[in-house]
Amino acid sequence: MTSAPSRAAVPSGIDEISPAAPGASSENLPSDRRRDAELAVRQENDRDYDATAALADAGFEVASGYFRPEVLRWLYETAFTDGTTVLALWCGDSKVGQVALLHQSVVVAGRAEPAVALADLFILKAHRSLAAIAALYGAVQRFCKQGGIRFILAMPNGKAAGVNLRFLKMVEVAKLDIRVGIAGLPRPWHRIASQDVADLDAARGRDILDDFCGGQGDGLLWTGERLWARLQKPGSRYAIHAGRDGLLISTPRVQGRLPHTMLCGFFVRPGARLHRGAVAALVSAACRHHRRPLFVYSGINEALPLPGLPLPERLRPSPMVLQCRDLATEGPRLALSRFETLDFDFA
Repeated sequence: MTSAPSRAAVPSGIDEISPAAPGASSENLPSDRRRDAELAVRQENDRDYDATAALADAGFEVASGYFRPEVLRWLYETAFTDGTTVLALWCGDSKVGQVALLHQSVVVAGRAEPAVALADLFILKAHRSLAAIAALYGAVQRFCKQGGIRFILAMPNGKAAGVNLRFLKMVEVAKLDIRVGIAGLPRPWHRIASQDVADLDAARGRDILDDFCGGQGDGLLWTGERLWARLQKPGSRYAIHAGRDGLLISTPRVQGRLPHTMLCGFFVRPGARLHRGAVAALVSAACRHHRRPLFVYSGINEALPLPGLPLPERLRPSPMVLQCRDLATEGPRLALSRFETLDFDFA
């Protein structure tokens, strides 16, 4: 199972870092306190994706070129179709961090609510402090409250989860299963049509996807158009496997030296529910298509029996915990029916 670097680069000793004293004169402060006094958060309207990718490499402390400008452009402008707001952290004249707010729509009790997902949250190591983190998280909360955004979502690593709780009062709403297995033999009585996304005409692809959207309870709002945009990630190798009542999106991956098929998301035709045989047929078709019988699935989906066996807790490569902050004071609460790797930037 492939894992990306943490999408929130924060200091491990956050409780031991003190902010600049309120009202203190910057001229009389030590250099680190003076630096904190110069912090400002601004909404970034003119984006330089080459510069952002290079800064993210430094912020996440990964090899140069890990973050690719074309992938950032897709993620911020196309992947979830509602656009992205970037809040940039500045120290004087230098950008030293940021957080991207991926705008989405979340269905709650049949009603679409505005939401954002936190992504690419980092602060350069030399500028990490309690004041810097508080400034960035405070800007997120103000932006969402002023813009009428109800939900803030995040898929943090273990370190960032506590910071999200402390600064945004984000709580765990779901722990995604991580399941693995070996695909069974084809089931000829289940007809599955498999096609690479790259080989599909856009209009045809949207039509296929649209037939399986709109009937899965609480979760991200997907339509054929939204899903098609999500599948246009540069360099991706997504495939669509469609049966009578269910559809699976998959992609080939490698973890270490172990090739496998990642099951990115299941979608069920409105009004239907998949039984175990139909799920097995979709999984078999995906693994045969990619010629990789080992499969990995991570998510929750109440519309079907999940494939494979749960990975033991000690072997989980990521917490795979979804956190949420609901800014509404009344109305139905979010009770997720479906959330899979396709619903964030892991797949």
